[in-house]
Amino acid sequence: MKKDSPWESLEVEQILDYPVRLVRERLRTHTGKELTYIYRPGPVEAVFILPVTVKRTALLIRQYRHPTGKFLLEVPAGKVDESESPENAARRELLEEVGAQVSQVNPLVTFHPQPSFTAVVFHSFVGFAAEVVQAVAHEEGELIETIEMPLGEIYELLDSGQIEDAPTALTLFYARPKLIERGLLD
Repeated sequence: MKKDSPWESLEVEQILDYPVRLVRERLRTHTGKELTYIYRPGPVEAVFILPVTVKRTALLIRQYRHPTGKFLLEVPAGKVDESESPENAARRELLEEVGAQVSQVNPLVTFHPQPSFTAVVFHSFVGFAAEVVQAVAHEEGELIETIEMPLGEIYELLDSGQIEDAPTALTLFYARPKLIERGLLD
C-alpha cells in the first residue's frame, strides 16, 4: 500500500517496461469496491526551464510530438537522471536541447501533470542570462528546432491559448511574475 493511501493494494503487475514503466494494480477502495488501475508509477521526475536572454527573448523549441500529430512550441525539458538534482537536470537539458547555458536558475513550482495516470513530478524553472554556447546534437527520433522569440510575443501566444503544451504553459504562467519583477516583461 502506498503511504497514506486509503486503498488496499491486492495485486500489482508490471505490463510495460520500456519506453516507460506501466503497472496494472488491482485495488480495494475505501468503500470496499474492487477496481483495476493502470498507471505509470514513480518516482519519476522531469524538468522544464524557460531560458531568458539579456535581449528580453527566450530560447524555445518547436518539437514534433507524434501522439498529437503536431509541432508544439515548448520550453526545453527532460527527465531527471538518478542522483541528479532537478536544477542540474534543467541546466543539462537546456544545454542538450538548445545548446545554451544560463547564469542563474530560479525554481518556480513543482506539479503533477496528470495524477490520474502517472506519478511523474514536474519541476519548472526560469533561467536568466541565457546564451547559446554550443551546437546541438539531438537524439535519434527527435525533430526539434530552436526558436528565439521576444518574451512579449511568447506571452501573447500564451494569453491567446496558442501554447498547447501544458507544462510549457504552466512554466510560462509561473515565470511571469519573476519576469515582471525584473523588468523583462510589461
